[in-house]
Amino acid sequence: MVQGKLKEMFGSAYVAALLLALVIIPVGVVAAGAASGQPRTQQIQPARQEPTPQAGAGAAAATALLDKATQETAAAVGPSVVKIESVGGLGSGVIVDPRGYIVTNYHVLFGERGATLPQAQYTVTLADGASHRATVAGTDAADDLAVLKIDARNLRALPLADSDRLRVGQFVLAVGNPLGYAQSVTFGIVSTLRRTIAENGPAAFIPDMVQTSAPINPGNSGGALVDLQGRLVGIPTLQASDPRLGTAAQGIGFAVSSNRVSHVARQIIADGKVTHSGRPYLGVSGLQEATPSLAARYGLRAENGMLVGRVERDGPADRAGLRSGDISTRLDGRPTLSEAAFGDALARLKPGQRVPVVVAGERGEHTSAITLGELPAPR
Repeated sequence: MVQGKLKEMFGSAYVAALLLALVIIPVGVVAAGAASGQPRTQQIQPARQEPTPQAGAGAAAATALLDKATQETAAAVGPSVVKIESVGGLGSGVIVDPRGYIVTNYHVLFGERGATLPQAQYTVTLADGASHRATVAGTDAADDLAVLKIDARNLRALPLADSDRLRVGQFVLAVGNPLGYAQSVTFGIVSTLRRTIAENGPAAFIPDMVQTSAPINPGNSGGALVDLQGRLVGIPTLQASDPRLGTAAQGIGFAVSSNRVSHVARQIIADGKVTHSGRPYLGVSGLQEATPSLAARYGLRAENGMLVGRVERDGPADRAGLRSGDISTRLDGRPTLSEAAFGDALARLKPGQRVPVVVAGERGEHTSAITLGELPAPR
């Protein structure tokens, strides 16, 4: 297969040639200009080295092989990606079961605020143009995921990759319906892994997300992020925004990992709901950042950390001796100086783990060991 040949070339001397080829491929790389206001200095330019004929031939071969791999992947994935329309808007979905089960984002069906639309109707349009009415098979707002069901046959389900085996720098394609442009494909890489992102939508925090440079725009939500073997590695869900301008940041998108998608979709298809969240549970609520002024107001000794508003009775934190008014400063050795840091530290853990938590309060600073529970699945 082309993908096998590409992998073989990556492990050989063709790596240098491929890198040379990528320099001349227009993938959005911008050369940095000279900084303004800098004094002019005369620099000695190194002599230009012309590529040898062998290197040129290798670069051309690697470019052609990469080009063919992306084309074949896009063609193979296309039939498994659908367009989803409702009165609430437009998005994308991925066929994950040939019996007509389609994974998408929760917010594609119910909006960013997660409001249930009265008598909502959903239309799924396949890659061949055929349209079907869809019903909601089940939802998981905590992960911003949902599953639709259509009555159709001979559907091509997209295979799922093991997202734990992803590597930073790996090529990926995003396939979906951005701004309504059906079956659009964008190219990028895996930028980083295991991001915990505050969505400010149906889900407060989504752990273990895949960050990608493949452009993601409104309408891509619920679509497919795939590797060059044509396997789903994530469901594109959101893009970062520039905090200064409030506009979308280009080349910084996030996808729910395929392993999380598999965990959720299997339960919904079997039971119509998520029965086991698989997420860690501390049993605390009402968290807020403990600023110096807040700590002074309550006479607390810690100025930075997360102030615990409420401890659930008989929960993991209660059994470990945590109390309302304590301030968590470290969880499993990671600082918890902000809500995002606390969420990220917790998201990296698993139910059943016994981890240390450093807290400070009226009783002074101390370390407690907490055996994490499993976050109850929504009813």
